[in-house]
Amino acid sequence: MLCAQPGVVFALDPSDGRLLWRHSVATTHRNGPPVLSGGLVQPSLDSGQRLEALDPATGKARWEKTVPAYTGLADAGGMLLLTHADGTVTGVDGASGETRWSHRIPGQQAPYFTSFTGDASAYATNMSDDGAKTRVTAVDPATGAVRWDARLKGTLKPVGSAGGSVYLLSVDTVYGATEAVVRYTPDSGASRRVTLPVRVDQAHGTVRGHVVYLMGAGGSLSAVDMDARRQLWSLETAVARGSAPVADARQVYVTSGDGRLLAVDARAGRLVGQTPARLDANSDRISAALPEPVVANNRVYAAAPDGTVFSVNSRTPGAW
Repeated sequence: MLCAQPGVVFALDPSDGRLLWRHSVATTHRNGPPVLSGGLVQPSLDSGQRLEALDPATGKARWEKTVPAYTGLADAGGMLLLTHADGTVTGVDGASGETRWSHRIPGQQAPYFTSFTGDASAYATNMSDDGAKTRVTAVDPATGAVRWDARLKGTLKPVGSAGGSVYLLSVDTVYGATEAVVRYTPDSGASRRVTLPVRVDQAHGTVRGHVVYLMGAGGSLSAVDMDARRQLWSLETAVARGSAPVADARQVYVTSGDGRLLAVDARAGRLVGQTPARLDANSDRISAALPEPVVANNRVYAAAPDGTVFSVNSRTPGAW
C-alpha cells in the first residue's frame, strides 16, 4: 500500500500496516498520493522539471529524469503525460523514463488529462466560452494519437468509465453545482443525460457498472442509474466535507474530515457502518482534499487527520 505525506513517500504492508520503506521527495504544492505507472512508483511531483520512479519493493530510485518545465502531470496506460505551458504534451514511459512522443493535441489548447483504472484512454476536455458545449478528446497515452473527439452539450467533467462508455458530470456554470450525469458511448455516438432532482455542490463521483455515485460538499451521497435514467437513492450523511466515493459490489465508501470511514449500502442507500473519528491536537488544520479510500481483497484502507492509516474488513461494516 502506497502513501504520501509532505516530503515523503512510504509503503505499508497491507496485511498488518508494517512500514516497508520510506523515500524522501521534494516538498511540492501537489503532495498527492503516488501512482503505479509501468510497474514503478511515481511520486506526485510538481517541481516542474524533474521526474522520479521508485522500485515498489524497496523504494529505491530506478530512474530519474530532467524534462522541460511542465504545468500538469497525469498517469494513463503506463505513461506519464506532461502538459507544458505552450500546450504541448509529452508522453514519458513510466517503466523506462524514455520520452515516447511530444506534440500538441488537436482541439485542446492546454490539455489536462483524466484517466480511469482499466481504461486505455486519457481524456482531455475543453469548454466553449459560453459553457454551452464541451469538447471531449480521448487520447492514446502510448502515442498521443486521438482515439475519438466529441462535442457534447453542457459544461462537463469526466468522472469515470465503464462498458465502453465515459461518464461525465454536467456542471452549472454560475454556481459550479452538478445538475446532471451524462453518459457518452463513442462507438455509437449515443449520449444519455439524467438530470438530478436536486443539484449537488462540489460533487465528487465514481462509476461502478452503469451506476454513478456522487458525494456532495454538504454531505449528500446519491446513486444515479444511467440505464434506468433515474436517481436510485439519496442519503444525507451529515459529513460536512467528504472524500470522493469508492464502491465495490456491496457498499459505497467515503472518508470524512474527522477521520471517519463510512460504508453505505450500494443498493438501498442505508448507512451500514462507520469507524470512530480520528483527530489529534492539529485537527483544526484542514487539508485541501481528503484521500479517497482504497478497496482491495475484502479490505478497505483509509487515512485520518491524526496521521493514522487503517484497514477494516469490508464484509463486516457493522462491526467497525
